[in-house]
Amino acid sequence: MTRTKEQRQTAATRVDDIEGAFGARRYRPSPDAQPLELRVNGGTKRTDEDWTVPKQLVAECVSGKLVLDFTQARCSRREIDIRVAAGAGAIVLIVPRGWRVDMEGVQPGNGSVANRVKLPRFPGAPLIRVTGQVDSGAVRARYAYRSPLGLLRGTR
Repeated sequence: MTRTKEQRQTAATRVDDIEGAFGARRYRPSPDAQPLELRVNGGTKRTDEDWTVPKQLVAECVSGKLVLDFTQARCSRREIDIRVAAGAGAIVLIVPRGWRVDMEGVQPGNGSVANRVKLPRFPGAPLIRVTGQVDSGAVRARYAYRSPLGLLRGTR
């Protein structure tokens, strides 16, 4: 049996179909969930190893450092909206490979905006849209670092 051109161009199976076939239980958050607000006035704050990602986040850093680590997070969303406000501090987004970060909506004042997430987005992986303003601080997006010993152990 031959397939038509349209059938050849579409994927045979989708990620959702595979997850449904194997009975994967996905976390389904409530649609009226409030945005998660993270604020740092000094020092360093880091998200936990195991945390649930809401649809909207608000990250404010007056001074110090705020690290949003998505490598061990539970995320069932296709798109995540983050509103940032960095005074003299730094906001760092650490994402797994295959995720995508869009920082077109960030307006740098005297600060810096760096997006080092360059690999293509995997099918079904989340897209993080970052908006906001940077006064004299920094907003960065990067992958998790992996040491050679960490590669052997299988840790991040």
